[in-house]
Amino acid sequence: MNVNVGTLIRRERQKQGLSLRELARRVRISASMLSQVENDRTRPSVSTIYAIATELGLSIDALLSEGAAALSEGGAATGGGMSAATGARARPAPAAGPALSELACQLVQPEQRRKLELESGVTWELLSDLLPHLVDFMYVTYEPGGSSSSSGKFMRHTGTEFAFLLRGKLKILVGFDEYVLQPGDALSFDSSQPHLLVNEGTEPAEGIWFVLGRRLTPESHAARTMPAEGTVLRLSDRQE
Repeated sequence: MNVNVGTLIRRERQKQGLSLRELARRVRISASMLSQVENDRTRPSVSTIYAIATELGLSIDALLSEGAAALSEGGAATGGGMSAATGARARPAPAAGPALSELACQLVQPEQRRKLELESGVTWELLSDLLPHLVDFMYVTYEPGGSSSSSGKFMRHTGTEFAFLLRGKLKILVGFDEYVLQPGDALSFDSSQPHLLVNEGTEPAEGIWFVLGRRLTPESHAARTMPAEGTVLRLSDRQE
């Protein structure tokens, strides 16, 4: 199922008392662009959606969840999406999360994946929203010519990324290093390093992605001291 995130972004922005111009300033995009995103008139890039999610303290699961009413209870995005196995409304996880023994199983079949289509031919499909794990588990597709940023800007955000390519080729730039993943290749890197993903091939690049530790707790969101996290930047902007 395709998910439009604009309404959720607007609702969360207003809930946090942020004006459209202020949020746009923080994530370094124009107010006009943010307005178009909130009204689902344009698709954000990977870098933009990460910047917005980080600034609002939302997880990717929260962005893809249709259970928007359960978001940010007490300031935290802790779940409340639809159960992919049953179609029933899932209960928000407690702030501390249930004990490991209390976690349930979750089956997500292809037609049940929540899908977010981004700018520049990039698609995220959520493979699990089983909380409280601090991991985003996604099936990622980069169409030919697709890029994490249409402007060529590098991005960085909290967490560590683990990528396993299933088909096609995908170029991943991390800092000053360049990697070209082919089917069967795996790459992991610190997401706080400036990075850019580009499909320069003629067929879609598809793979499995884990982003570990990107979700923000209320404490970590309030205590962020790295203003560049979740923002986009050009490689030349880095300070050595």
